[in-house]
Amino acid sequence: MQTDPRFSLVFAKKKKEFAVPAPLAPIADTHAHLMSFWDKDPAEAIARSALAGVRQMTTIWDPLADHRDAATYHEQLVGWIDQARDLLDQALAAGVAPLEPAGELIGPCADAWDSNPRALLSRISFLAGVHPYGAPEYTDDVHAQVLEALDSPLCSGVGEIGLDYHFDAEDNIEAAPHQMQMDVMARQLSLAVERNLPVELHLRHEADDVERSSHLDAYNVLKRVGVPAAGCVLHCFGEDRATMERFCDLGCHIAFGGAATFKRNDEVREAFAACPLDLLLFETDCPYMAPEPIRGLECEPAMIPWTVEALTGYRSSVTGEDPAQIAYAVWRNSLKLFGRQN
Repeated sequence: MQTDPRFSLVFAKKKKEFAVPAPLAPIADTHAHLMSFWDKDPAEAIARSALAGVRQMTTIWDPLADHRDAATYHEQLVGWIDQARDLLDQALAAGVAPLEPAGELIGPCADAWDSNPRALLSRISFLAGVHPYGAPEYTDDVHAQVLEALDSPLCSGVGEIGLDYHFDAEDNIEAAPHQMQMDVMARQLSLAVERNLPVELHLRHEADDVERSSHLDAYNVLKRVGVPAAGCVLHCFGEDRATMERFCDLGCHIAFGGAATFKRNDEVREAFAACPLDLLLFETDCPYMAPEPIRGLECEPAMIPWTVEALTGYRSSVTGEDPAQIAYAVWRNSLKLFGRQN
């Protein structure tokens, strides 16, 4: 019997089919853009991720980019969660088997595993913030909208905020003046510090920028404004070990996504292998950057087990740590930051 495509964990690329690997431990997707899908339904994506072993998810709301207020987004997210619950009920009633860890879990890792995919639905939250693309439009009114969103019971932090010095040729987006971006980042970072909430940073510069100026400037903003006691995350990390270590010295977490599995990104994998275990996170940044071997497809949270498998396997080959224990440690980090029970 063929699986209903809404619940399928097999993805096709160039006439080949790839089955999502079994999770090593509960998985958290700490950065997912559920409103940015091109061809996917958000509720179905949530349901598939639950079947794939995702047990916590953090998504993003931006009052400028998403063109809706926080209350409307809250209602929309609640609606997707309710629809995902109905979909999971249908899937389980039809005999769809959720993925289970391939090996025997032991100790705390075994205790943490919940075989009921519905467990994800109580651990979905969102971050509120304005992406650096929106810096020129960041007014007092927009700031008030972000501040109001932080009171939502589904809001778990501030983000994604930061600095983007890259010219986006595809969408013809020029980088806003750097000082303007730093001022807007500092203003939103202050909210996280004052509210004791975690913050996620988007930092990007041109590939030939040897000074890594977005990271250099962000480091200085963090030193001046402060790192929230609740945590700071460098999302979608794509830099080298030295850059990772500099931010880890500030206590920042480092989140790795599908791009870290790309063949050319040896430096990024080296940073993952060297990062302190208690500061590691996984994410998809969906719908962007699906991991190998399905790179090029529209990414979704159900694809994150490939990233976990590739990166824990690489780190294990370098450090000798058990891949499942690495995955479990990352799960604990994610829960500490974003595991609010709804």
